[in-house]
Amino acid sequence: MANLTNLTRLTMARRPKSSIPFSLIFSFSLIIASALIGYASSSTIPRAAGLILAVPVLWSLAESRYAAFAVFLAYKLAASRGLLPGAAVFLSENHTMLRAAILYFLLSFGASLPFLIFWSKNRKMRTACIILALLTAYVLPPVSLIGIINPLMASGIIFRGWGFAGIFAVTAIYALCAASKKAAYVFLCVIVLFTVLPDYRWHKPFAPDGVLAVNTSFSRLGSGSLNFAKDYERANMVFNELRKRNIHQSGASVIVLPETIAGRLNYSGLELWRANIKRLLPGKAVIFGAELPASDGKKYNNAAILIHNGEISVVYQRIPIPYSMYRGPFAQTSARLNLWNSGIFLLPDGRQVAVIICYEAFLTWPLFASMIHSPDKIICIANLWWCREINIPAAMKTAVSLWALTFGVTVTLAMNI
Repeated sequence: MANLTNLTRLTMARRPKSSIPFSLIFSFSLIIASALIGYASSSTIPRAAGLILAVPVLWSLAESRYAAFAVFLAYKLAASRGLLPGAAVFLSENHTMLRAAILYFLLSFGASLPFLIFWSKNRKMRTACIILALLTAYVLPPVSLIGIINPLMASGIIFRGWGFAGIFAVTAIYALCAASKKAAYVFLCVIVLFTVLPDYRWHKPFAPDGVLAVNTSFSRLGSGSLNFAKDYERANMVFNELRKRNIHQSGASVIVLPETIAGRLNYSGLELWRANIKRLLPGKAVIFGAELPASDGKKYNNAAILIHNGEISVVYQRIPIPYSMYRGPFAQTSARLNLWNSGIFLLPDGRQVAVIICYEAFLTWPLFASMIHSPDKIICIANLWWCREINIPAAMKTAVSLWALTFGVTVTLAMNI
């Protein structure tokens, strides 16, 4: 009998464990949840956008450094998934799908890296870590140049119209969640409730307030070149489109055209646009995208131009798209960074508007630089011909809606798609 008992114990000791450790299941669940949030929030489901507030909370619940990193990497890969096919189209002349995939992964990896570096097993230390990670990834250059779709942009889901105060409040809640699991679970429940309750009202920021967006569908409307004959042909194409649509009969006082619609402009090209706007849209202010030569004659500024009664105002894009437009500080030919530009236009009726150019809609720095001036409205212009069939246009519309909700302003979005 004793021998049988010993044999049974020996057999049980040698039997492999069939159960997966709970910590592994828990980490995997956090990663899957983060990926699903990234996928849903960048789709055409407005209610799902508020769920991005949960991603830093999931990070704070992770029980290891690499699980925490995987939470944000999964979110980034899912939220920016449109970049993979989009980059392959945009760079199709001299790049392959493999290179587009490498670019897509490296951008997601780089933007998630602060959440790997700033992590601590000590929960009290993790309180400071989450603040440092958010600042590094989304606010302070250089990582913030690629840190798109910031969870803080959804602060208005809970603190509607609070602006910077709402962003600070959400950041403080994240710090509390990092220190206390109980607080983390409570805040997750609050996020879900604000998102799914029947009386939840999604903000409608695209209000008719005297500003009309003119969306276009010009295929392969790329950056301008030094071929001014081609740019002249492009200008006439746009003017004919405005004439066909009878835009001059619109009751709007401000007309907004997409990014890069005018191509690369020299002095003569700018005069052409000024003369035609005065003739086609008398008395109206027109905002449109163009590329203007920089002082060194090699680089250029991606810009938005306001023309009204012959007067011209210009704001420069703060952060052009890395790699395809901005190629680093030492590149001889590329778009320029203009980090300190306010991005503010003064409309003829006295309103201040913040102009966001394409990629900037996903970033924090350009919005912060404009919103410290307390503008009345956000105007976003974009050129998305290269991604019309994927999720990026929907993600951009969601992003500017979230910013508008947070700061309590309206939005006009003009896209070439």
